Amino acid sequence: MATEWNQAGEDSAAGTDEISATAITSEPPTTAGWEQAAVAMNSVLQLSIPMLMKMEFDAHDPLFIDFRYRAFAWSTPLSAFPEDAVLAGLQTQPTDLEAGLLFDLPGQPLDGLLWLIGLNSFHGARAPWLAPNERYKLSRWPNLTQHRHTMRQMQMLAVLGNAYVSAGELADMAGVDNSEAQSLINALSLLRILNRSVQAPAAVVAAPQATKRESLFSRLRARLGR
Repeated sequence: MATEWNQAGEDSAAGTDEISATAITSEPPTTAGWEQAAVAMNSVLQLSIPMLMKMEFDAHDPLFIDFRYRAFAWSTPLSAFPEDAVLAGLQTQPTDLEAGLLFDLPGQPLDGLLWLIGLNSFHGARAPWLAPNERYKLSRWPNLTQHRHTMRQMQMLAVLGNAYVSAGELADMAGVDNSEAQSLINALSLLRILNRSVQAPAAVVAAPQATKRESLFSRLRARLGR
C-alpha cells in the first residue's frame, strides 16, 4: 500500500508500503523559496529517529526524502533546481528501519539537495539555527563530485579547512560579499560538516598570493578529475 501521509490529501504514488505512525508535522506553507524547507530539514537531521519527508510545490511534482538512507526522489533534476520554487505543503513522518521503501533505492544522494537548499535559502542572511558571533571550520571536506560549485566557493572552502572564521572574516579573506560567504556557511551547516565555536579567536590568515591560490585550486581540480 502507498504511504499514508496524514492530512496530505493524497497518497504518494512512489510509496511501496503503509507506514502506520502518525505524522508529527503537517505544514501548509505556500511560501516562495526554500527557507521553510531548510528549517524543517535541519530539525529532522537533529533527530535520533528515522524520518520521511514530503514536499509539495506549485508547478513541480512532490519531492520525497528518506532520511534513513540519506536519499531523495524528485522528477525535477538538480541541474534545473528551481531557486524560486513555491512550497505548497511540507510533511514529516517517523518511520523505522524495517518499514517499506518510500521510493526505489538508491534514489539520489541527499547531500546534493542539502547543498542547493542551503545556498538558496535566507537570501544571504544567517540561517536561524546558527548563533550570532560563531566561527566555523570544516569538520571534513564536502563531496564536491556531488555538488555544483564555483571557484569562489572552492576558495572559501580552502579558508574554512584551515581556520575558524566568521562569515565576515570569510568574506574578507575570500574577497566575496558577506551574503555569499553566509550562504556557503548555511549550506555547509545543513550538510553537518561544520565545527562551530563562539570561543575560537579571530583567525589571522594572510590572503594567499594569486599563484599559490591557483596552485591550490589546480591540485583540487586535478584530484576531482575536473
